[in-house]
Amino acid sequence: ANSEIHQNVAETDVRVSLRFVRGRRVGVASSGRVDPEALRSLAETAGRIAAVAEEIPDWPGLPAAPPPAPVTGAFAPGTAEASPELRAAAVRAVIAEADRAGVTAFGSFATGVETVAVATTAGIRAAEARTSARLLAVTMGPEAGTGYGEAAAVDATTIDGAAVGLEAAEKARRSARPVDLPAGDYRVVLEEHAVVDLLDNLGFVGFSGLAVEEGRSFFEAGRRVGSDLVTIVDAARDPAGMPAAFDYEGVPTRRVVMLEAGVC
Repeated sequence: ANSEIHQNVAETDVRVSLRFVRGRRVGVASSGRVDPEALRSLAETAGRIAAVAEEIPDWPGLPAAPPPAPVTGAFAPGTAEASPELRAAAVRAVIAEADRAGVTAFGSFATGVETVAVATTAGIRAAEARTSARLLAVTMGPEAGTGYGEAAAVDATTIDGAAVGLEAAEKARRSARPVDLPAGDYRVVLEEHAVVDLLDNLGFVGFSGLAVEEGRSFFEAGRRVGSDLVTIVDAARDPAGMPAAFDYEGVPTRRVVMLEAGVC
């Protein structure tokens, strides 16, 4: 904040989530402990919840799936071993660009390692380690200009702090002395960061299986909801993104077309 590093934090935790199925009743409980006593208690708690939960009429049961094939590029040692000094160097580069443009920088640089393991009585056994890194910078200038820059990667060492800082700083410099526009419809071009926000929200409100099941989604197979210039694909195995071999039920990921030429 204010073009200075004001904190460095680290966190290590473990979480066990248990889904207990009794017929068409499902109970879920979680814990941050993995000792035998805690796991027994977790199973008892989830079982009690399942005993009193309402039945789910269309409950399909736990999924059965083949072992997931490994993906390319889900884990990077450079992220797993990232030090505070590595993050500080990138932040220093962001701040240097802000200083050159005469603006102030805010933001964060986070690196993380996640190991996920899934096991079920339906026979699923899956485990994978994944890394992620994200650097974001918000800049503010003395004449009300603002800017934003961001980069995310599996490998933290590939993130260019100077490039992120320059992007954010230049926007703040160029957007100085903004003026009000009358209310109305305007044609705009959204840059990648804005498109990411839109897609994130579409994931929550429209492309979520739960939203579709509960009738809250715009999604209806065959329905046109957008321009034929727009195709949206869930490509969880694409190494250009943050690849994952399986989801949180242990089911192997695959390419899924959500919107094709504007049609669900």
